[in-house]
Amino acid sequence: MKAERKPYSKSFKLEAIRRMEGCSNITGLAAELGVGRKFLYLWREQLLRYGEAALENHQGQRSDSQQSPAKRVERAPEVAGLQKRIAELERQVGQKQLEVDFFKRTFELVREAMCQPGGSGATASTPASKPRFRSKVEG
Repeated sequence: MKAERKPYSKSFKLEAIRRMEGCSNITGLAAELGVGRKFLYLWREQLLRYGEAALENHQGQRSDSQQSPAKRVERAPEVAGLQKRIAELERQVGQKQLEVDFFKRTFELVREAMCQPGGSGATASTPASKPRFRSKVEG
C-alpha cells in the first residue's frame, strides 16, 4: 500500500529551495522537512524553469517528459504559440542585424571619404567619365 502524499504549499516549497542554497547535506534537509530528496531538486528545477507559479501544484508539477499524453496535448497550443513567437522574434532580430550591418558599412564608407588626403569631406570634382566601349552603330 502506497503512503498518501500530502500537498505542500508554495511558501513551504520556496522556503525549502531557499534552505537548499546554503545546505551541504540535502538528504539531511529532506529528512528534516519530511519530504523526499527528489522533491527538493524537482521544486528547484521548476522554480528555475517556470517561475514561482509552477510551485502552486500539489507535490510539484511533473516535468514535461513525465506528464501524461493528455496533459502534453493540453499544453500543445501554448507551446506552439510560444514557438511561433520565438520564430517571429528571431526574424526581427535578423532584420535588425541586417540594418546594423548596413549602417556600419555606410559609416565606414563615409569615414574613408572624410579621411582621404586633401579632402574636407566634400565631394571631389572629377572629370566626366568616358564610355569604355563604342557601339558598332556609332561608327
